[in-house]
Amino acid sequence: MAITDIPEFVEASPGDLIRSSDWNSVQQQVRNSIRAHQHTRVAGAPANDAAAQDNALQITTAEIADGAVTGAKIATDTITVDKLAPNSVGSNELITASVRLSKIAFSTVASGSATLTPGEEEEQQVDPTAPSAKTTIYFPTAAIVSTTGAGFSEVKTEIIYRQNVGANTIGVFIRLKNTGSATANLFWAVTTFAT
Repeated sequence: MAITDIPEFVEASPGDLIRSSDWNSVQQQVRNSIRAHQHTRVAGAPANDAAAQDNALQITTAEIADGAVTGAKIATDTITVDKLAPNSVGSNELITASVRLSKIAFSTVASGSATLTPGEEEEQQVDPTAPSAKTTIYFPTAAIVSTTGAGFSEVKTEIIYRQNVGANTIGVFIRLKNTGSATANLFWAVTTFAT
């Protein structure tokens, strides 16, 4: 970078008198340059000494003091997913009630239909080889499509975990039970969090 390429605020030639107006003008232009100074040059890009605008390199994370960036300094909708580091937002960073049902994605593990007479209980296998480590949470749901007979139908759902001795996997089942006095025709599903 040749410093001689940098344009002068006030050009002077050898032997010129330095007047107070020149000196005052230089001070004003220096202060204005500092006020208008921007850190917009991309990291690694060379300085352009011939440019009238002095754009410094963008500041780095290390140059920002801890606690210097607060919510009041961040405009609405300026932080997007692509600007967040992986795993940078944990449950402690979420405000209460900020995650609602519409923002949670589920995937269906298994689904089916059943007809249960009064007092009848039925099991359906959902996952025959679930890992023994607690890595998946299963959510059972049932919707009564119609009820026949007399009285009412009442369906309970449960997730059942079953493991044989010496096995390293677990069988997961949904158990459906009609505790009502009428026959229940129903649809069932087991979901988990989408990956």
